[in-house]
Amino acid sequence: MSRLPRVNVLLSTYNGAKYIQQQLDSLFAQTYTNMTIYIRDDGSTDNTLSLISPYLSRDEKKIILLENKSNQNIGYMKSFWLLLKESGDADYYAFCDQDDVWLPEKIETGVLALSKKDPSIPLLFSSSFDYCDENLNFTGKAPALSLPVRLKDVLFYTPAFGFTILLNRTLRDYALSAPDLEGIPHDGWCQKIAAAFGEFVYDPTPLTKYRRSSSSVTYAGSDKFRYIIKWLQNDILGKGLSDYYFVITRFYRTYEKHLNSENKELLYLFTRHTFSLSLYRKRLFYPERLRPSLGGELALRLCFLFNR
Repeated sequence: MSRLPRVNVLLSTYNGAKYIQQQLDSLFAQTYTNMTIYIRDDGSTDNTLSLISPYLSRDEKKIILLENKSNQNIGYMKSFWLLLKESGDADYYAFCDQDDVWLPEKIETGVLALSKKDPSIPLLFSSSFDYCDENLNFTGKAPALSLPVRLKDVLFYTPAFGFTILLNRTLRDYALSAPDLEGIPHDGWCQKIAAAFGEFVYDPTPLTKYRRSSSSVTYAGSDKFRYIIKWLQNDILGKGLSDYYFVITRFYRTYEKHLNSENKELLYLFTRHTFSLSLYRKRLFYPERLRPSLGGELALRLCFLFNR
């Protein structure tokens, strides 16, 4: 009988007492059996840890609580990178947020999809999800993801939310080979690796209930004008594209030797900071869409226009 691939679920918590039990219950209800849940608490000041404690002795799934001796809060990015680095050896790794609810077949569906692919290349699985309010009442469907996902599609946009992601060991090793991951979002970085060097696998079946506050503006919102305004405020009136440039410049420097010529040219175009009229024109009139929504693409092109 062949061995079931091992999955490590990586859960970072911080003051999550309100919803953590619902999320843990959904993890224990997974149909997939060969999984270990790694939890790192990022310095909670509420009773999150005391709510987690009863689950540690349950037999259905194994939980390992990574120690945070100083009870230091280092932020979600560093916390997830630590989880990915310090969790044990596995075939697949799944990022998990503290306030969502996973449907029972989430892990099993992802493992089945990735097990059909070549494990020697970086593989990333993502599924659709349902937007829900604080009480998990359905509020809307997630936008569909178009395949194939190419590197251009993940430069100024993150198509898959972190909690939907399952990645293979090869992708994990690629990610952790970076000499400096300070300030790098774990989900976006992994998606860039899959798009540049491997394969991005997508299932349109909703496998997660994504809890959002009622005031949040998302793709699921009915007021599309407000969503366009949000893009414009963030990219035009805010910091511009500086956060995106920071990440893709780091990505270019880290993996330049491994990139094919097409992706090298792409990253050179969007990371070159010295002003060049030729590059300015190429960016402004880049012939393909870089974001899926009209509002997002408009905001991006305006940033290029004003050299933001």
